[in-house]
Amino acid sequence: MKTTSVKTAKDPRLVVRPDEDSHKLIARAAELSGRSVNQFLLYAATKEARKVEKRAAQVVVSQEAANRMLDMLDNPQPLSPSLRAAALQYRSFANGFGDSRTRKTP
Repeated sequence: MKTTSVKTAKDPRLVVRPDEDSHKLIARAAELSGRSVNQFLLYAATKEARKVEKRAAQVVVSQEAANRMLDMLDNPQPLSPSLRAAALQYRSFANGFGDSRTRKTP
């Protein structure tokens, strides 16, 4: 199924050019659901998009991994000298970057 996005001044528009079998299947399903083909496609695409967004926002880990992460947050290891130096270097860089954006030029 080929999909093209066309932008107009009024409303956003999606144009879909399905193969014949897909079109027949979608048209039958739309009719059975009491929707027009456009309503059915929008409903189905929106439903799937919400599922995809929800899955992308979730992180699934085992109970053992979750317990290890919580334990590491509750009992953090001391910073190594190299990690401390890198953090201080980054802080210095980030603060300098923030200052340069807010600094007024004459």
